[in-house]
Amino acid sequence: MRERRPIDQRARRVTLHSEALGVEKSFYFSLPPGYHQIANARMRYPAIYLFRGHEHEWVHRWQDKSRHGRTVIDVYRQLLKEGKIGPMILVFPGISSDDNRVPGLLMNFREPERVAGAPGVGTGRFEDYFFDELIPCVDSRFRTIADRSGRAVDGFSLGGLQSIKAATRRPDLFSSAGSFDGTFLYATNRGKSVRVRDRVLYNPMFAPAFGYPPELGFVAENSPANLLLRGELDALTGVQWMISSGPELAEPWQSNYFRAQHIIEILKSRGMENAIPAVMPTARHTWSWADKHMEITLPLHWQALEAARTEASS
Repeated sequence: MRERRPIDQRARRVTLHSEALGVEKSFYFSLPPGYHQIANARMRYPAIYLFRGHEHEWVHRWQDKSRHGRTVIDVYRQLLKEGKIGPMILVFPGISSDDNRVPGLLMNFREPERVAGAPGVGTGRFEDYFFDELIPCVDSRFRTIADRSGRAVDGFSLGGLQSIKAATRRPDLFSSAGSFDGTFLYATNRGKSVRVRDRVLYNPMFAPAFGYPPELGFVAENSPANLLLRGELDALTGVQWMISSGPELAEPWQSNYFRAQHIIEILKSRGMENAIPAVMPTARHTWSWADKHMEITLPLHWQALEAARTEASS
């Protein structure tokens, strides 16, 4: 029998008014056990931001049947119980329209007028919303470690594109960044453009973000692969990268293997390490595998955050 309450009750929702978007936006969060205990009143915690599209996806027990009623909070709590990680705040941003039909892609839309009136889109300035409003909201509302030694990002599918976009755009804000089966674009012309024949560019649901026809220079300015190629190397090497995908045999509908390989090759070309195996050999593009990805990466995020804090204090 299915859980009557699909949203994991260990997650709570916050709604704020976004000046950047001009609309109300929501995110979910989950606090670690003991957060409200008097003994921990002065304790501060690192936060990990987990991306998909809608804020409820990571904490929805039945986002697809593969989850069998579990969520990433179960993964986190089990790792915490086993002593493989320490206490963290989990944050689940909503970077899409409220009905999840218009992906936000962590971009300031090229043509937001295409979806005027879509709930939760407003001006389409999703990048400004995340960096200038959501992160400060989290840091003011909760006892976070409010610098890069206290922040990590990870994501699934389009959320993987967004997590790596966040860390490549602002490597000064994050110690680690991961992605499972990310829907990345291909960088061309030494990072100045993107592959013209990539079918993703012409999907109508991306037209508000990319423009239609897509303005390739604008897309390149917002593509993680291009940002990795052209970004300041010293800043990018300060981030621990963790990119994985399903296998090649699961392409094209159950894996983003080639897109992940493209990102990993860029990392290699610039002398950066991918901290996890590039391929999960039996994985598919499902939520149970996204959760398994987090089972692998959460301890590595924790180690990267601890290392950053040690470095900052030395």
